[in-house]
Amino acid sequence: MTILYFIVGLGLLIFIHELGHFLVAKFSGIRVERFSLGFGPHVGFKVGETEYCLSLLPLGGYVKMSGQEDFEEGEIVPLDDPRAFSSKSLWTRMKVVLAGPGMNLLLPFILMPIVFMIGRQEPKYLSQPPQVLGVQAESSAAKAGVEKGDLILAVNGKAASSWDQVMREISKPAGTEIQFQLKRGDKTLEKSAKLEALEGGMGGYLGLEPVFFVDIEPLIGAFTPDSPAHAAGMKAGDKVVAINGAAIADWNAMADHVNQSKGKETRFTVERAGEKVELKISPVFNPNLNKYVIGVAKASNPDNFVKRQYGLGEAFQKGVKENLMLFGMTFKVLKDLVTLKASYKELGGPVRIAQISAKAAQQGLGNFLYLLAFLSIQLGVLNLLPIPVLDGGHLLFMVYEGLAGKALSMRKRLIAQQIGMFMLLTLMVVVTVNDIDAVWGLKDIFDKVKGWF
Repeated sequence: MTILYFIVGLGLLIFIHELGHFLVAKFSGIRVERFSLGFGPHVGFKVGETEYCLSLLPLGGYVKMSGQEDFEEGEIVPLDDPRAFSSKSLWTRMKVVLAGPGMNLLLPFILMPIVFMIGRQEPKYLSQPPQVLGVQAESSAAKAGVEKGDLILAVNGKAASSWDQVMREISKPAGTEIQFQLKRGDKTLEKSAKLEALEGGMGGYLGLEPVFFVDIEPLIGAFTPDSPAHAAGMKAGDKVVAINGAAIADWNAMADHVNQSKGKETRFTVERAGEKVELKISPVFNPNLNKYVIGVAKASNPDNFVKRQYGLGEAFQKGVKENLMLFGMTFKVLKDLVTLKASYKELGGPVRIAQISAKAAQQGLGNFLYLLAFLSIQLGVLNLLPIPVLDGGHLLFMVYEGLAGKALSMRKRLIAQQIGMFMLLTLMVVVTVNDIDAVWGLKDIFDKVKGWF
Protein backbone atom coordinates (compact mmCIF):
# COMPACT_ATOMS: atom_id res chain seq x y z
CA MET A 1 0.00 0.00 0.00
CA THR A 2 2.95 2.35 0.69
CA ILE A 3 4.16 1.83 -2.88
CA LEU A 4 0.63 2.31 -4.23
CA TYR A 5 0.09 5.61 -2.38
CA PHE A 6 3.50 6.80 -3.56
CA ILE A 7 2.75 6.00 -7.21
CA VAL A 8 -0.73 7.53 -7.05
CA GLY A 9 0.45 10.71 -5.32
CA LEU A 10 3.60 11.28 -7.34
CA GLY A 11 1.85 10.20 -10.55
CA LEU A 12 -0.85 12.85 -10.07
CA LEU A 13 1.73 15.61 -9.53
CA ILE A 14 3.75 14.52 -12.58
CA PHE A 15 0.58 14.27 -14.68
CA ILE A 16 -0.48 17.81 -13.71
CA HIS A 17 3.03 19.10 -14.49
CA GLU A 18 3.22 17.48 -17.92
CA LEU A 19 -0.40 18.40 -18.67
CA GLY A 20 0.61 22.06 -18.32
CA HIS A 21 3.32 21.69 -20.97
CA PHE A 22 0.95 19.66 -23.17
CA LEU A 23 -2.05 22.02 -23.08
CA VAL A 24 -0.06 25.20 -23.73
CA ALA A 25 1.87 23.48 -26.54
CA LYS A 26 -1.38 22.33 -28.17
CA PHE A 27 -2.99 25.74 -27.67
CA SER A 28 0.09 27.35 -29.30
CA GLY A 29 -0.20 25.13 -32.36
CA ILE A 30 2.86 22.97 -31.58
CA ARG A 31 2.80 19.33 -32.70
CA VAL A 32 3.03 17.04 -29.67
CA GLU A 33 4.40 13.63 -30.64
CA ARG A 34 4.32 11.92 -27.25
CA PHE A 35 2.87 12.47 -23.76
CA SER A 36 4.56 10.09 -21.29
CA LEU A 37 4.21 9.44 -17.57
CA GLY A 38 7.52 7.93 -16.51
CA PHE A 39 10.65 7.03 -18.43
CA GLY A 40 12.02 3.94 -20.16
CA PRO A 41 10.08 1.07 -21.75
CA HIS A 42 6.44 1.99 -22.23
CA VAL A 43 3.01 0.94 -23.36
CA GLY A 44 0.57 3.32 -24.96
CA PHE A 45 -1.92 4.25 -27.64
CA LYS A 46 -2.10 6.92 -30.31
CA VAL A 47 -4.86 9.48 -30.76
CA GLY A 48 -4.40 11.70 -33.77
CA GLU A 49 -0.77 12.84 -33.93
CA THR A 50 0.04 12.20 -30.24
CA GLU A 51 1.10 8.95 -28.58
CA TYR A 52 0.01 8.65 -24.91
CA CYS A 53 2.33 6.41 -22.88
CA LEU A 54 2.74 4.89 -19.45
CA SER A 55 6.43 4.11 -18.88
CA LEU A 56 8.18 1.68 -16.53
CA LEU A 57 10.05 4.16 -14.28
CA PRO A 58 7.47 6.41 -12.54
CA LEU A 59 9.91 9.08 -11.27
CA GLY A 60 9.09 11.74 -13.87
CA GLY A 61 7.54 12.23 -17.28
CA TYR A 62 7.89 14.23 -20.47
CA VAL A 63 6.09 15.82 -23.41
CA LYS A 64 7.92 15.31 -26.74
CA MET A 65 7.27 18.10 -29.25
CA SER A 66 8.41 18.31 -32.87
CA GLY A 67 11.60 20.33 -33.18
CA GLN A 68 12.28 20.30 -29.44
CA GLU A 69 16.02 20.49 -28.76
CA ASP A 70 15.89 17.86 -25.99
CA PHE A 71 14.89 15.21 -28.50
CA GLU A 72 16.69 16.35 -31.68
CA GLU A 73 20.29 15.68 -32.66
CA GLY A 74 22.65 18.22 -34.20
CA GLU A 75 22.61 22.04 -34.17
CA ILE A 76 19.25 23.66 -33.48
CA VAL A 77 17.97 25.55 -36.50
CA PRO A 78 14.49 26.92 -37.20
CA LEU A 79 12.44 24.34 -39.09
CA ASP A 80 10.21 25.04 -42.07
CA ASP A 81 7.46 23.28 -40.17
CA PRO A 82 5.43 26.10 -38.58
CA ARG A 83 4.15 23.64 -35.94
CA ALA A 84 7.65 22.78 -34.66
CA PHE A 85 8.59 23.95 -31.16
CA SER A 86 11.80 25.60 -32.42
CA SER A 87 9.87 27.55 -35.07
CA LYS A 88 7.75 29.34 -32.49
CA SER A 89 8.55 32.73 -31.01
CA LEU A 90 10.70 33.00 -27.90
CA TRP A 91 7.70 34.09 -25.80
CA THR A 92 5.61 31.10 -26.97
CA ARG A 93 8.40 28.67 -26.09
CA MET A 94 8.81 30.29 -22.67
CA LYS A 95 5.08 29.92 -22.00
CA VAL A 96 5.26 26.20 -22.83
CA VAL A 97 8.18 25.72 -20.43
CA LEU A 98 6.59 27.79 -17.65
CA ALA A 99 3.28 25.93 -17.93
CA GLY A 100 4.58 22.77 -16.20
CA PRO A 101 5.75 24.29 -12.91
CA GLY A 102 2.93 26.81 -13.20
CA MET A 103 0.36 24.01 -13.01
CA ASN A 104 2.13 22.56 -9.96
CA LEU A 105 1.99 25.96 -8.26
CA LEU A 106 -1.68 26.39 -9.16
CA LEU A 107 -2.79 22.93 -7.98
CA PRO A 108 -2.38 23.66 -4.22
CA PHE A 109 -4.85 26.57 -4.52
CA ILE A 110 -7.41 24.01 -5.71
CA LEU A 111 -6.51 21.20 -3.30
CA MET A 112 -6.03 23.18 -0.08
CA PRO A 113 -9.55 24.69 0.10
CA ILE A 114 -10.88 21.15 -0.47
CA VAL A 115 -8.72 19.98 2.45
CA PHE A 116 -10.35 22.53 4.78
CA MET A 117 -13.84 21.73 3.48
CA ILE A 118 -13.64 17.94 4.00
CA GLY A 119 -11.55 18.38 7.15
CA ARG A 120 -8.59 16.50 8.55
CA GLN A 121 -7.56 15.22 11.94
CA GLU A 122 -5.70 17.83 13.98
CA PRO A 123 -4.35 17.71 17.54
CA LYS A 124 -6.81 19.46 19.84
CA TYR A 125 -4.03 21.48 21.45
CA LEU A 126 -3.36 23.41 18.20
CA SER A 127 -6.39 25.66 18.77
CA GLN A 128 -5.70 26.06 22.51
CA PRO A 129 -3.78 28.95 24.19
CA PRO A 130 0.00 28.26 24.12
CA GLN A 131 0.50 27.54 27.79
CA VAL A 132 3.56 25.36 28.34
CA LEU A 133 2.41 21.88 29.37
CA GLY A 134 5.88 20.74 30.36
CA VAL A 135 9.58 21.14 29.60
CA GLN A 136 11.90 18.26 28.78
CA ALA A 137 14.83 17.92 31.15
CA GLU A 138 18.18 19.10 29.71
CA SER A 139 16.45 20.51 26.62
CA SER A 140 17.30 23.95 25.21
CA ALA A 141 13.99 25.29 26.56
CA ALA A 142 14.85 24.04 30.06
CA LYS A 143 18.34 25.60 29.85
CA ALA A 144 16.75 28.89 28.73
CA GLY A 145 14.61 28.93 31.87
CA VAL A 146 11.19 28.17 30.38
CA GLU A 147 8.89 26.57 32.97
CA LYS A 148 5.70 24.56 32.97
CA GLY A 149 2.71 26.91 33.14
CA ASP A 150 4.38 29.79 31.26
CA LEU A 151 2.06 31.41 28.71
CA ILE A 152 3.73 32.17 25.36
CA LEU A 153 2.74 35.67 24.22
CA ALA A 154 4.97 36.04 21.16
CA VAL A 155 7.54 34.11 19.12
CA ASN A 156 10.25 35.93 17.15
CA GLY A 157 8.35 39.17 17.66
CA LYS A 158 5.05 37.78 16.34
CA ALA A 159 2.04 37.60 18.67
CA ALA A 160 0.81 34.06 19.36
CA SER A 161 -2.66 33.20 20.66
CA SER A 162 -2.62 29.44 19.92
CA TRP A 163 -0.20 26.54 19.75
CA ASP A 164 -0.78 26.43 16.00
CA GLN A 165 0.84 29.87 15.62
CA VAL A 166 3.71 28.91 17.93
CA MET A 167 4.42 25.66 16.10
CA ARG A 168 4.53 27.42 12.73
CA GLU A 169 7.09 29.91 14.02
CA ILE A 170 9.39 27.27 15.51
CA SER A 171 9.22 24.91 12.51
CA LYS A 172 12.76 25.75 11.43
CA PRO A 173 16.09 23.90 10.98
CA ALA A 174 18.13 22.79 13.96
CA GLY A 175 20.45 25.52 15.24
CA THR A 176 17.95 28.35 14.66
CA GLU A 177 17.66 30.80 17.57
CA ILE A 178 14.05 31.31 18.76
CA GLN A 179 13.01 34.39 20.75
CA PHE A 180 10.10 34.09 23.20
CA GLN A 181 7.98 36.53 25.16
CA LEU A 182 6.40 34.73 28.12
CA LYS A 183 3.94 35.55 30.85
CA ARG A 184 4.63 33.98 34.25
CA GLY A 185 2.17 35.11 36.87
CA ASP A 186 2.26 38.93 36.75
CA LYS A 187 5.66 39.05 35.05
CA THR A 188 6.50 39.32 31.35
CA LEU A 189 9.77 37.56 30.47
CA GLU A 190 12.03 37.43 27.43
CA LYS A 191 13.70 34.07 26.69
CA SER A 192 15.90 32.74 23.89
CA ALA A 193 16.47 29.08 22.98
CA LYS A 194 18.17 27.27 20.11
CA LEU A 195 16.47 24.43 18.21
CA GLU A 196 18.15 21.08 18.82
CA ALA A 197 18.49 18.41 16.11
CA LEU A 198 15.83 15.71 16.00
CA GLU A 199 16.80 12.07 15.55
CA GLY A 200 16.98 11.38 11.83
CA GLY A 201 17.95 14.97 11.00
CA MET A 202 14.45 16.24 10.11
CA GLY A 203 14.05 19.70 11.64
CA GLY A 204 14.62 20.79 15.21
CA TYR A 205 12.89 20.96 18.61
CA LEU A 206 13.04 23.01 21.82
CA GLY A 207 11.66 20.57 24.38
CA LEU A 208 8.49 22.51 25.20
CA GLU A 209 6.36 21.33 22.27
CA PRO A 210 2.99 19.78 23.30
CA VAL A 211 3.81 16.66 21.26
CA PHE A 212 6.15 15.64 24.09
CA PHE A 213 3.37 15.87 26.69
CA VAL A 214 0.12 15.10 24.85
CA ASP A 215 -0.85 11.74 23.34
CA ILE A 216 2.14 9.99 24.93
CA GLU A 217 0.42 6.82 26.12
CA PRO A 218 2.54 3.71 25.48
CA LEU A 219 0.22 2.40 22.73
CA ILE A 220 1.78 0.18 20.08
CA GLY A 221 0.99 1.21 16.51
CA ALA A 222 3.42 -0.54 14.17
CA PHE A 223 6.63 -2.53 14.01
CA THR A 224 9.95 -2.12 12.23
CA PRO A 225 11.29 -4.98 10.06
CA ASP A 226 12.62 -7.89 12.20
CA SER A 227 11.15 -6.25 15.31
CA PRO A 228 12.01 -8.15 18.55
CA ALA A 229 8.65 -7.03 19.98
CA HIS A 230 6.64 -8.42 17.07
CA ALA A 231 8.62 -11.67 17.13
CA ALA A 232 7.80 -12.02 20.84
CA GLY A 233 4.05 -11.73 20.20
CA MET A 234 3.33 -8.06 20.74
CA LYS A 235 0.46 -6.74 18.57
CA ALA A 236 -0.68 -3.37 17.24
CA GLY A 237 -3.10 -1.83 19.73
CA ASP A 238 -1.33 -3.27 22.79
CA LYS A 239 -0.79 -0.85 25.67
CA VAL A 240 2.36 -1.36 27.74
CA VAL A 241 1.41 -1.03 31.40
CA ALA A 242 4.52 -2.44 33.11
CA ILE A 243 8.12 -3.50 32.46
CA ASN A 244 9.71 -5.95 34.87
CA GLY A 245 6.87 -5.15 37.28
CA ALA A 246 7.44 -1.36 37.23
CA ALA A 247 4.40 0.65 36.13
CA ILE A 248 4.82 2.53 32.84
CA ALA A 249 3.10 5.93 32.62
CA ASP A 250 4.08 7.11 29.14
CA TRP A 251 6.01 6.34 25.98
CA ASN A 252 9.22 8.04 27.11
CA ALA A 253 9.27 6.02 30.34
CA MET A 254 8.91 2.84 28.28
CA ALA A 255 11.79 3.90 25.99
CA ASP A 256 14.01 4.63 29.02
CA HIS A 257 13.32 1.21 30.56
CA VAL A 258 14.08 -0.50 27.24
CA ASN A 259 17.38 1.33 26.90
CA GLN A 260 18.34 0.54 30.50
CA SER A 261 17.89 -3.18 29.79
CA LYS A 262 21.16 -3.17 27.77
CA GLY A 263 19.77 -6.01 25.68
CA LYS A 264 18.81 -8.35 28.51
CA GLU A 265 15.55 -10.27 28.27
CA THR A 266 12.83 -7.99 29.66
CA ARG A 267 9.31 -8.82 30.91
CA PHE A 268 6.58 -6.65 29.39
CA THR A 269 3.01 -6.51 30.67
CA VAL A 270 0.59 -5.31 28.01
CA GLU A 271 -3.12 -4.63 28.11
CA ARG A 272 -4.96 -6.26 25.20
CA ALA A 273 -8.76 -6.29 24.83
CA GLY A 274 -9.20 -5.72 28.57
CA GLU A 275 -6.80 -8.52 29.55
CA LYS A 276 -3.18 -8.40 30.67
CA VAL A 277 -0.64 -10.39 28.68
CA GLU A 278 2.96 -11.14 29.72
CA LEU A 279 5.69 -11.05 27.03
CA LYS A 280 9.43 -11.61 27.19
CA ILE A 281 11.43 -9.42 24.79
CA SER A 282 15.18 -8.96 24.30
CA PRO A 283 15.87 -5.39 23.09
CA VAL A 284 18.51 -4.84 20.38
CA PHE A 285 20.99 -2.00 20.00
CA ASN A 286 20.24 0.54 17.25
CA PRO A 287 23.50 2.29 16.27
CA ASN A 288 21.66 5.10 14.47
CA LEU A 289 19.72 6.04 17.61
CA ASN A 290 22.58 4.96 19.90
CA LYS A 291 20.22 3.12 22.23
CA TYR A 292 18.42 -0.19 22.78
CA VAL A 293 15.02 -0.59 21.13
CA ILE A 294 12.31 -3.23 20.66
CA GLY A 295 11.31 -2.06 17.16
CA VAL A 296 7.91 -0.44 17.74
CA ALA A 297 6.18 2.76 16.65
CA LYS A 298 3.66 4.66 18.76
CA ALA A 299 -0.06 4.69 18.05
CA SER A 300 -2.13 7.82 18.65
CA ASN A 301 -5.20 8.05 20.85
CA PRO A 302 -8.06 9.35 18.66
CA ASP A 303 -9.49 11.21 21.66
CA ASN A 304 -6.61 13.69 21.41
CA PHE A 305 -7.58 14.71 17.88
CA VAL A 306 -10.48 16.54 16.29
CA LYS A 307 -11.70 16.85 12.70
CA ARG A 308 -12.27 20.48 11.72
CA GLN A 309 -14.36 21.42 8.67
CA TYR A 310 -15.12 24.83 7.15
CA GLY A 311 -17.54 26.38 4.68
CA LEU A 312 -16.49 27.25 1.13
CA GLY A 313 -15.57 30.90 1.80
CA GLU A 314 -13.59 30.26 4.97
CA ALA A 315 -12.00 27.13 3.47
CA PHE A 316 -10.76 29.18 0.51
CA GLN A 317 -9.30 31.86 2.79
CA LYS A 318 -7.60 29.30 5.01
CA GLY A 319 -6.36 27.40 1.95
CA VAL A 320 -4.72 30.50 0.48
CA LYS A 321 -3.18 31.41 3.84
CA GLU A 322 -1.89 27.85 4.33
CA ASN A 323 -0.35 27.78 0.84
CA LEU A 324 1.42 31.09 1.38
CA MET A 325 2.87 29.69 4.60
CA LEU A 326 4.06 26.54 2.78
CA PHE A 327 5.58 28.65 0.00
CA GLY A 328 7.47 30.65 2.62
CA MET A 329 8.63 27.48 4.34
CA THR A 330 9.87 26.03 1.03
CA PHE A 331 11.87 29.17 0.15
CA LYS A 332 13.25 29.32 3.71
CA VAL A 333 14.56 25.75 3.47
CA LEU A 334 16.14 26.47 0.06
CA LYS A 335 17.81 29.57 1.48
CA ASP A 336 19.09 27.65 4.52
CA LEU A 337 20.48 24.89 2.27
CA VAL A 338 22.27 27.36 0.00
CA THR A 339 23.72 29.29 2.97
CA LEU A 340 24.61 25.97 4.70
CA LYS A 341 22.38 26.76 7.69
CA ALA A 342 20.55 23.49 7.04
CA SER A 343 21.98 20.05 6.41
CA TYR A 344 21.22 17.83 3.41
CA LYS A 345 19.80 15.45 6.02
CA GLU A 346 16.81 17.81 6.21
CA LEU A 347 15.87 16.63 2.69
CA GLY A 348 13.59 13.67 2.01
CA GLY A 349 13.80 11.55 -1.14
CA PRO A 350 11.56 8.87 -2.69
CA VAL A 351 11.69 6.51 0.30
CA ARG A 352 10.55 9.08 2.85
CA ILE A 353 8.02 10.58 0.44
CA ALA A 354 6.53 7.09 0.02
CA GLN A 355 6.52 6.55 3.78
CA ILE A 356 4.87 9.92 4.50
CA SER A 357 2.35 9.44 1.65
CA ALA A 358 1.19 6.14 3.12
CA LYS A 359 0.91 7.61 6.61
CA ALA A 360 -1.05 10.62 5.32
CA ALA A 361 -3.42 8.38 3.32
CA GLN A 362 -4.08 6.22 6.38
CA GLN A 363 -5.04 9.36 8.32
CA GLY A 364 -7.69 10.27 5.77
CA LEU A 365 -8.27 11.97 2.44
CA GLY A 366 -7.77 15.45 3.89
CA ASN A 367 -4.25 14.65 5.12
CA PHE A 368 -3.36 12.97 1.81
CA LEU A 369 -4.54 15.98 -0.23
CA TYR A 370 -2.67 18.33 2.13
CA LEU A 371 0.55 16.38 1.51
CA LEU A 372 -0.04 16.44 -2.27
CA ALA A 373 -0.53 20.23 -2.15
CA PHE A 374 2.72 20.68 -0.21
CA LEU A 375 4.66 18.35 -2.54
CA SER A 376 3.20 20.16 -5.57
CA ILE A 377 4.51 23.49 -4.25
CA GLN A 378 7.96 21.97 -3.77
CA LEU A 379 7.91 20.35 -7.22
CA GLY A 380 6.89 23.62 -8.87
CA VAL A 381 9.50 25.72 -7.04
CA LEU A 382 12.33 23.21 -7.56
CA ASN A 383 11.56 22.92 -11.28
CA LEU A 384 12.03 26.68 -11.64
CA LEU A 385 15.59 26.56 -10.27
CA PRO A 386 18.08 27.63 -13.00
CA ILE A 387 19.62 24.17 -13.33
CA PRO A 388 20.03 22.72 -16.84
CA VAL A 389 17.65 19.78 -17.57
CA LEU A 390 15.04 21.39 -15.27
CA ASP A 391 12.44 23.81 -16.63
CA GLY A 392 14.32 26.64 -14.93
CA GLY A 393 17.43 25.70 -16.90
CA HIS A 394 15.50 25.88 -20.19
CA LEU A 395 14.17 29.28 -19.17
CA LEU A 396 17.73 30.40 -18.44
CA PHE A 397 18.79 29.43 -21.97
CA MET A 398 15.81 31.34 -23.36
CA VAL A 399 16.62 34.44 -21.32
CA TYR A 400 20.14 34.28 -22.78
CA GLU A 401 18.63 33.96 -26.28
CA GLY A 402 16.47 37.02 -25.68
CA LEU A 403 19.37 39.12 -24.40
CA ALA A 404 22.00 37.92 -26.90
CA GLY A 405 19.68 37.80 -29.88
CA LYS A 406 20.67 34.22 -30.66
CA ALA A 407 20.36 30.79 -29.07
CA LEU A 408 23.22 29.25 -27.11
CA SER A 409 25.08 26.72 -29.27
CA MET A 410 24.05 23.08 -29.02
CA ARG A 411 27.53 22.10 -27.81
CA LYS A 412 27.36 24.51 -24.86
CA ARG A 413 23.81 23.41 -24.09
CA LEU A 414 24.82 19.77 -24.02
CA ILE A 415 27.74 20.49 -21.69
CA ALA A 416 25.47 22.50 -19.37
CA GLN A 417 22.81 19.77 -19.42
CA GLN A 418 25.37 17.07 -18.63
CA ILE A 419 26.56 19.12 -15.64
CA GLY A 420 22.95 19.66 -14.55
CA MET A 421 22.16 15.96 -14.91
CA PHE A 422 25.23 15.05 -12.85
CA MET A 423 24.15 17.49 -10.11
CA LEU A 424 20.61 16.09 -10.01
CA LEU A 425 21.72 12.46 -10.02
CA THR A 426 24.22 13.18 -7.26
CA LEU A 427 21.54 14.91 -5.18
CA MET A 428 19.11 12.05 -5.78
CA VAL A 429 21.66 9.44 -4.72
CA VAL A 430 22.55 11.44 -1.57
CA VAL A 431 18.93 11.93 -0.42
CA THR A 432 18.00 8.32 -1.25
CA VAL A 433 20.95 6.96 0.75
CA ASN A 434 19.99 9.37 3.54
CA ASP A 435 16.40 8.05 3.37
CA ILE A 436 17.51 4.42 3.54
CA ASP A 437 19.81 5.15 6.47
CA ALA A 438 17.05 7.00 8.35
CA VAL A 439 14.35 4.38 7.69
CA TRP A 440 16.22 1.07 7.80
CA GLY A 441 19.80 1.86 8.87
CA LEU A 442 22.68 1.36 6.42
CA LYS A 443 24.77 -0.48 9.01
CA ASP A 444 21.96 -2.97 9.65
CA ILE A 445 21.58 -3.55 5.91
CA PHE A 446 25.32 -4.07 5.42
CA ASP A 447 25.42 -6.45 8.39
CA LYS A 448 22.61 -8.53 6.87
CA VAL A 449 24.29 -8.61 3.46
CA LYS A 450 27.56 -9.73 5.04
CA GLY A 451 25.66 -12.45 6.85
CA TRP A 452 24.62 -13.96 3.49
CA PHE A 453 28.21 -14.78 2.58
